[in-house]
Amino acid sequence: MRIFIRTIKWLFIVIGLLALMLVVTGNSHVLRGLSATYLIGKSRPDINDFDQDACRKVAMGSPRPWPISSFESSTSLTVQQEAYLDSLQTTAFLVIWKDSILFERYSMEGGVDVLSNSFSMAKTFTSMAIGAAVDRGTLHVEDQVSKFLPRFKEGLNAKLTVMQLLQMRSNIDFGESYSNPFGYQARAYYGTDLLAETASYRVSSNPGTTWEYQGGNTVLLAELFEARTNKKLSDWFSECFWKRIGAEHDAWWRVDHEGGIERSFSAFYATARDFARIGKLFLHRGKWDGVQILSGSYCEASITPQSVKDKEGNIVRHYGYQWWLAPDEQPSHFSARGMRGQYIVVVPEKDLVFVRLGHLREEKTGGTMTPDLRKFVSIAIGLIPQQ
Repeated sequence: MRIFIRTIKWLFIVIGLLALMLVVTGNSHVLRGLSATYLIGKSRPDINDFDQDACRKVAMGSPRPWPISSFESSTSLTVQQEAYLDSLQTTAFLVIWKDSILFERYSMEGGVDVLSNSFSMAKTFTSMAIGAAVDRGTLHVEDQVSKFLPRFKEGLNAKLTVMQLLQMRSNIDFGESYSNPFGYQARAYYGTDLLAETASYRVSSNPGTTWEYQGGNTVLLAELFEARTNKKLSDWFSECFWKRIGAEHDAWWRVDHEGGIERSFSAFYATARDFARIGKLFLHRGKWDGVQILSGSYCEASITPQSVKDKEGNIVRHYGYQWWLAPDEQPSHFSARGMRGQYIVVVPEKDLVFVRLGHLREEKTGGTMTPDLRKFVSIAIGLIPQQ
């Protein structure tokens, strides 16, 4: 018994010393990450972590409930489709056809009023916020980033533009791995000073020449937006979009600390029905019930394939302004995507929008389409009534 007590005592001492070392070396975010994942039985961030950090409200205005399609009562999934959704721990599968709810399914902890983490779908929302500023003449996509962030005035940094950040063509080596506890992405998600974590990064080679998906680009977009406007991203998104598209619930955007900056690359919390409103807005190229909320030109640019190459030398046809594109799929579609398989998908040819939320996704096995997304598209299209 004495040996057991001594072992426990030394274990606590070692843990305490390790924790102290992490704090002293500026890596306290690792402790926050551990407390939000491994210490509660998870290996990485999850969709239901809303209460784990400070958030800023994205206020709704006057709610406008979705109309229900006259075909809604007659739509259903096959046993195999139900099993597939369950296998990936799907919490919400919502299909909007012709601007009405055609199908709605919730399971596990999902529900009509349940808020879910968007993860990287938030990058799309940040792009929309930039678009609203462009529409108002506050900034332009051709602007050099140094115009708003003076630390980018030297050397190759001076060539960096807002458009290159939108298109993930900055050639800044942020890294995108959440599995590296000391990497930029872990610091960005769990740290308490996002601007400080981002401040040292610079362009490493000629910007605009190579595409690489990295959330740090989105952080810079939010930083330059706030520097230019002196407005909070959440407040701006509320005024420009959330209040105007009839959201039925307040949304929330995680910030790095109380009064701090939004984690613009992730952690926007909303319901499936309200996420679907973003899809409807882009289905109609920025119009909501006939009112132009975001310019059609910015919407078109957002979903236009690029002509640059990625690091493997492939022409990038799958990414626009923080939207994922599938121009070569049948039918073609575009989507906002988040880790663990959060999707807002727009299929213009079918007058279709759908939202899928859940805990798991199938990883890519080649190409730019995840296998689960292709299957979700097929399931959603299959629900459209034959006329």
